[in-house]
Amino acid sequence: MSTTPQPAFISVVGATKRWSNGVTVLDGITLTADRGDFVSLIGPSGCGKSTLLRILAGLTPLGAGSVRLDGMAPEAAREIMSFIFQDATLLPWRTVRSNVELGLELEGRTPTAQRREISASMLRLVGLSDVAHLHPRQLSGGMRMRVSIARALATRPRILLMDEPFGALDEMTRDLLNEELLRLREQERFTTFFVTHSVSEAVFLSTRILVLAAKPGRIAREIRVPFEGPRSAELRSAPEFLRLVGEVSTALRSVQCDNPPENP
Repeated sequence: MSTTPQPAFISVVGATKRWSNGVTVLDGITLTADRGDFVSLIGPSGCGKSTLLRILAGLTPLGAGSVRLDGMAPEAAREIMSFIFQDATLLPWRTVRSNVELGLELEGRTPTAQRREISASMLRLVGLSDVAHLHPRQLSGGMRMRVSIARALATRPRILLMDEPFGALDEMTRDLLNEELLRLREQERFTTFFVTHSVSEAVFLSTRILVLAAKPGRIAREIRVPFEGPRSAELRSAPEFLRLVGEVSTALRSVQCDNPPENP
């Protein structure tokens, strides 16, 4: 007996976006993601990585094509997703704890006592219970990003969208937060789309890597990452990891060569 195949958890078909000046930033993007996937988007500047992320979030409208997240349009799926930006975007006048509670507070469905319990749980999860009373200015950059992650996870999202969240951090802090993110994903099992310029970061975190080319933005190559979880820091020095970093770097260089600067 044949069975009807289940639709993909996230489906993008023919996504196209043109700016008002006529520039096509995305041209016919088609992709799918299953529950629990970690998909990294890499490519040269101007290839539409962040635009695609914002389309998934419902923050930027499509010009043509369709996007479905668990069967819903992005605008209807906002309750099941969280977005982490390049900056931690914490409110400076609120404590760490009240920043983590913000999303729950805005939803308006969670009583105060329960919000406190959830924020305490999320801060334990990211190892920041002892700074709950502090304000963002009293934290390091890495700690602020941990607070941002805790805030995003407090609403128990099924989809996590991340736009270069660790790009401004030093390499050691970035590596530690990569490991932290994988640990959280093992526990929470969210589906992730992650924009990065770091090839090694993409390989370490992802189940799949999409290499985008620019002018117009399109998927040039998809690379599956074979490493099983949980992944440890030692993976970064393994020969198979370094081989895959080299393969992704070559793919990235090839699309950069296809898209030379407009004014060389």
